[in-house]
Amino acid sequence: MKNRILAGLLALLLCLGIVGAAGTAAGAQTFSDVSDPDTAEAVAVLSGLGIVSGYSDGSFHPSAALTRAQFCVLAVLAEGHGDQVRGSAYRTLFSDLPASHWAAPYVNLAQSEGLVSGYGNGTFGPDDPVTMGQAVTIVLRLMGYSTDNVGPFWPQDYMEKAAALGLTDGISRTGSQAIDRGEAALLLYRMLRGTTRDGRDYISALAAGTVEDAVVLSNDAEAGDGALHTAQVYAGKSGLTWYEQSSAIPDALVNRRGTLLLDSSGKVTGFLPDDSTVRTLSLSSAQAGSLTDTSGRTWTIPNGAALVLDDTAATYGSSWYELEGRSTVTLFYSSSGSIDLVTASESERYSGTVLTGYYESASPNTASPDSITLLGLTLEVDESAVSSLSSFKVGQRITVVLNGAGEVAYACSPSERTAQMVGLVTAAGDTCRVELFSGLTVSGKRSGLSVSAGDLVRVSSSGIGTISLSSIGSGSVSGVLNVAARTLGSVVLSDDVTVYDRVGKGAAVQVELKDILSGTVPASGIAYAGTDSDGRVNVLVLNDVTGDAYTYGILHTGTRTEGAGNMQVTNATLSVENSSGTSQAYITGSSVGNKTVGGLAVTSDGKTAGVITLEKVTAVSGSAFDGEDAVVLNGVRVPISDEVQVYNADSGQWTTLPAARAYTGTFTVYYSGTLGNDAKVRVIFTG
Repeated sequence: MKNRILAGLLALLLCLGIVGAAGTAAGAQTFSDVSDPDTAEAVAVLSGLGIVSGYSDGSFHPSAALTRAQFCVLAVLAEGHGDQVRGSAYRTLFSDLPASHWAAPYVNLAQSEGLVSGYGNGTFGPDDPVTMGQAVTIVLRLMGYSTDNVGPFWPQDYMEKAAALGLTDGISRTGSQAIDRGEAALLLYRMLRGTTRDGRDYISALAAGTVEDAVVLSNDAEAGDGALHTAQVYAGKSGLTWYEQSSAIPDALVNRRGTLLLDSSGKVTGFLPDDSTVRTLSLSSAQAGSLTDTSGRTWTIPNGAALVLDDTAATYGSSWYELEGRSTVTLFYSSSGSIDLVTASESERYSGTVLTGYYESASPNTASPDSITLLGLTLEVDESAVSSLSSFKVGQRITVVLNGAGEVAYACSPSERTAQMVGLVTAAGDTCRVELFSGLTVSGKRSGLSVSAGDLVRVSSSGIGTISLSSIGSGSVSGVLNVAARTLGSVVLSDDVTVYDRVGKGAAVQVELKDILSGTVPASGIAYAGTDSDGRVNVLVLNDVTGDAYTYGILHTGTRTEGAGNMQVTNATLSVENSSGTSQAYITGSSVGNKTVGGLAVTSDGKTAGVITLEKVTAVSGSAFDGEDAVVLNGVRVPISDEVQVYNADSGQWTTLPAARAYTGTFTVYYSGTLGNDAKVRVIFTG
């Protein structure tokens, strides 16, 4: 953009009464008193371009009156001629506008360019309210229109032309009525978004260069070369770029797509958003090809869509799994209506996670490490942690605190802070792996408790490469879990609480709060509850509460004989048959009939952790089904499990619910739990 001299801007601020007490102007901002979305966007764009500003208290006063002189100033700045006003100073062209008047340079320049004229009696009326007809006339002249191609009748022809161009959309003033500051901003903004009479984009006159189809990701980023307060921009094939800003992009325009304006040195001087759709969602989960928000809605994402996370650009198909731990995602739509860009908030997954163990190694060295190894984990080191890490040597016990991305953010002695590490064993034996409830997996040679996969354990470290495991109590929180209130006793659940359910010593499965259909869970139903650094419950391990820890289908009984001679032992076994086939036979102490419909939970050492038989309702009509979501049983609407198993009793084949409903209109439905409380459909037979 053409340079604007400080004197010009200061004069504008003086004329609008918005210079602070210290004589410094307010910067581009979101204004506290602009509630209309269209006006807010207009003011944000014009503020970023330095055309308008607000008052020192953060307000804009959109309903305040505007004079003819003030609008002249706005017009001169909106055409990028603020640097030319000095040549129009010290002249008196109108009797009521002496050269000493603050607005004389602007009005004189506007008059010389044919934008304005006086009243015909030698006066200009600088303090008179500017009317809609006058403002529209100036804007059309800035766009290259004249009486020859608008019409001879003023202001009617000018008002009609402005309406035809969309300049006055949303402004209800007649040509003779005065306009206010908000309406002036709308009028000028629509001019910036329009084309001139000769077909050029108006905005191109205000920039030495532009970046089209640009998405502003940040207006206060740190560039790779260390430059601060830059604009981080994604622009298709150009990828991620950081620009210095001679004029800061307002916060209201971040996460918008549009045209970036650059001056001759390549610095940002403004941003003009387009009308493309942008949606920001609260993220529940991400999968290949789609993501799900916290309302349960699934959004299809093309694998080729760009995915920008922090300072890295990739494709959704190659990096969707890195969305784990992000609280929000933003979807950007192309002009054709397809999603072509996904961005996300900074990762919060590991924020505040604390680990204590033996310092195993550092790379490239302990004085200035880029990464360290602790508890079998290799952790990247944030620059902020280098100084606190530098006082430790390999072989010492150390405590580290991680940031959201899982990088070491701080290090200290265990005497200052010691981590309480709890998790589930994922691999047992002499060398163990334990998945901590923070999501990190630690590993090492086992000492202490003999464990099996799925066991809930407390982890510590007794030496380099060694993890010590011990049994665990119920955690630091107790009481009744109230799902609706999101409390455990008097303690609030965190927004990202992780919930597991398990049967006895069976493997734990991750569930969600919505899977707890009973609404409340007594203390006996909670095996463990842990808290985060804010004292909120962030981990819950349930004792067979949801029923989701079982594998459902048709149970088959059998026996297994082991040993020889007098040491020979025969044990009863159970296996489960469903759409995945028939499982291995597990040793059991439970007694159920062969081909009972039920569920099986197992341990890692080949035994049953629990067996459940299902209740059934026969002769259920196809009309009782609400799609694949629920079915009415004995007058009660019962949800259908996402993992429901469906069996065609005529063909002896496992099938899908849609196929079964197309085959017959009568079903036998098997459910766990109690009707009217926590019932959930697990298995469906045709007939």
